[in-house]
Amino acid sequence: MLLTLTTTHHPATDLGHLLVKHPDRTHTFDVPVGTAHVFYPEAGERRCTAALLLDVDPAKLAAQGRGRGRHSATTPETFTLGRYVNDRQYAASSLLASALSRVFRSALRGESRDRPELAGTAIPLEVRVPVLRCRGGADVAVRLFTPLGWAVTATAVPLDEAYPEWGDSRYVDLTLTGTLRVADALNHLYVLLPVLDDAKHYWVAPDEVDKLLRAGAGWLGDHPERALIARRYLAHRRALAGAALERLAAQRPVDEPTADDDVDEVPARAGGARASL
Repeated sequence: MLLTLTTTHHPATDLGHLLVKHPDRTHTFDVPVGTAHVFYPEAGERRCTAALLLDVDPAKLAAQGRGRGRHSATTPETFTLGRYVNDRQYAASSLLASALSRVFRSALRGESRDRPELAGTAIPLEVRVPVLRCRGGADVAVRLFTPLGWAVTATAVPLDEAYPEWGDSRYVDLTLTGTLRVADALNHLYVLLPVLDDAKHYWVAPDEVDKLLRAGAGWLGDHPERALIARRYLAHRRALAGAALERLAAQRPVDEPTADDDVDEVPARAGGARASL
């Protein structure tokens, strides 16, 4: 599965300093489900793109799946054969978010030893996730990313281009463009990729509330879809989602009106939905 991050900031190769990954090298990391690679398909003064490629080992993924508790989200691979035959190697999901947190740890915290002032500066960014599992269709991706300052293009991927009458799949081709800090962009992805996937690959413990609030600092409390985000990120565990929303509410100014947190889920439509916004 693949995610790319592009900037036209000048010089664009400063992206390497912000991600703490040199553009002239390929960086490889062991992760619990396989291997993550970071490389730069293009690295020039005017435009620079960093790519995160996650190579999932089916055997490792199956072994991790066998150890999941009852508080992981329901996924197609919960039946025996599905642990080995599934979309987890190809479609962006919570697996990619976990890899992102592993390889871009300093960038997520907004730290850059060489460009500290740039780390705190909003720069032009484009994020592309060509295949993203998106429960509820492209509309949900638009609802989640647009309030954060992104221009969103989310196009449903057809089941088979040769047979358009079959309709759309559950996947979208997602492109985000905006002017944001790299740390903010990465934290948005870290939280919202699992939310869109809505099928976390690991057991969701109470400490996931702290992870959510830490990654959502500065934006989640004001997000109009914060209830949906909390429920999905926390694998629909009502107690944990309620605790997260209570802590977010406590952080809001007393005189600030509170939005209705009982937001209905968007039902998944057969074949998905096509949207380009």
